[in-house]
Amino acid sequence: MKLRHVMRGTERRPQMQKSVLVLTAALGKGRQSMRKKKLLGLSLIAMALVMAVGAAVATPGSGVTAVPLASAQIDDQLRIRQGEGKSTVVADVTVTPDGTTGWHSHPGKTLVLVTAGEFTLYRDRDGRCRTRTYGPGEGFVEPPSSVHVGVNEGDTNVELVAVFFRIGADGVTRIDQPDPGVC
Repeated sequence: MKLRHVMRGTERRPQMQKSVLVLTAALGKGRQSMRKKKLLGLSLIAMALVMAVGAAVATPGSGVTAVPLASAQIDDQLRIRQGEGKSTVVADVTVTPDGTTGWHSHPGKTLVLVTAGEFTLYRDRDGRCRTRTYGPGEGFVEPPSSVHVGVNEGDTNVELVAVFFRIGADGVTRIDQPDPGVC
């Protein structure tokens, strides 16, 4: 069997030349190559049949309806450590025009998805005011140490879905905080 050099520049890289030569020798020529191609094709067909049979044997759900509450793009990474004896609370939140959440924080991380309206969030970050407005399809994560206030500065209701993590047996999802005076 004659080995062919199939890649330019491999003569300068012996490890690559060896790989190319092994690959060329394995593929071979003529009939041997056709047999391997047929074997590969039959293998792929067999795998497809096994997967199709597996899908046919799967058990579909029955009598279950899932209604999504919200969907949003979130830029933050979310890592959750719930802790023993802690709960997760999911809430629909409505903020009327000119409504405010008041300055507060949360016992654990909070995931907020905006489903309607525009929600402006003011945060105290190291004694400086940070402001961002979120619209439908956007979301954010509030760490437990974040002191913030949310305001509806528009003329229609803001609708949010909030997921509160690490909630104690008392069910408290927010902790009132004094106005830091930076916003």
